Amino acid sequence: MQNYRTPLCNFENIESRISDVINLPSWDKFMKSFKDAEHIYIVGNGGNWAVATHAAVDLARLTNKKVFSLDSTCYVTSIANDAGYENVFKKWLNLYADTKKKSLLICFSATGTSKNIVNALNWSSKRKNFKNFLITANSSNKNKKQNILNLNLKYFHSAELLTFMLFYEIVYQLGYQCPSIQSEVDRRKKPKR
Repeated sequence: MQNYRTPLCNFENIESRISDVINLPSWDKFMKSFKDAEHIYIVGNGGNWAVATHAAVDLARLTNKKVFSLDSTCYVTSIANDAGYENVFKKWLNLYADTKKKSLLICFSATGTSKNIVNALNWSSKRKNFKNFLITANSSNKNKKQNILNLNLKYFHSAELLTFMLFYEIVYQLGYQCPSIQSEVDRRKKPKR
């Protein structure tokens, strides 16, 4: 008989926490801002940068939203070299954000204290066409100019995974669906015209 293994890594029951998060009043406010936005900008550091980039791609491809993420290493290092890493997202937004579009900035930060994230949130708070949301694992950030979606988690990995899962929930709440693996296999089998 084979030994049954149990996970060693604590994922904090993140799948069940999706229900907790989408029933928060801040989720309703987040979804309204998301639906109203014409342009959406997503940023994060480290693992959250990877989540931001992947979420931006899938949200743009699976919905009718224009979603952007700063995912050029060349551009990030250029801005960081010239303006400092603490200003990298603020500078990117200042250069690329369309001032005529209703926009939403979504920032991922497990602690909510990353200087470049805080600076980007502060930048967007000063723009008439921008709303913002900080998605954080467990923040003590009480800045009234920022909307906070607090995941109430202990670990970075859990926060990154739950944040990513929530973006697929957005797809469904907007009335779209994620393709199944089998539907993609079937699509590839169809002869091209």
